Amino acid sequence: MAEEVSETEGVAEVKSGGMMKKIILGVGALVLIGGGVFAGMTFFAEDEVVAEEAEPSKAPALYTSLHPPLVVNFKDSFGDSHFMQVTMEVMARDLEISNAVREHTPVIRNELILLYSGANYDEVTTRDGKEKMLADGLEVIQDVMTEQIGEPGVEALYFTALVIQ
Repeated sequence: MAEEVSETEGVAEVKSGGMMKKIILGVGALVLIGGGVFAGMTFFAEDEVVAEEAEPSKAPALYTSLHPPLVVNFKDSFGDSHFMQVTMEVMARDLEISNAVREHTPVIRNELILLYSGANYDEVTTRDGKEKMLADGLEVIQDVMTEQIGEPGVEALYFTALVIQ
């Protein structure tokens, strides 16, 4: 019986040793899973912070009118005279830029009149031609602003009325 007891004790020891290994492996797995979850949360939280820092905060758009409307005469490909009346507004996101646009409106209007008086009737009557007018006008305004205040400041130019005859 002494042998049987030792065999039974050996089986008990083997069973408890196997159970101990399972518990250690289970705890280790939980530690690894917990560490992975923590690392993942930290990684994604850092990405969100970096993404928020990378995106510049957009201030609300401020619109400034270039009143009164511009009136420009120009010719078509046959040499016939045409007139264009344009009402425009610029968009900036800084009140100082909007104020600078108001202050320098005479220079801006002059440059736009010079630009648009060279327009081609066949081009300005198409959508692409109008979009080109806006792009060229924005560039002219940004050049004037850079010259006057040291930065372009104006982000967009919009037609609020356009009459071509």
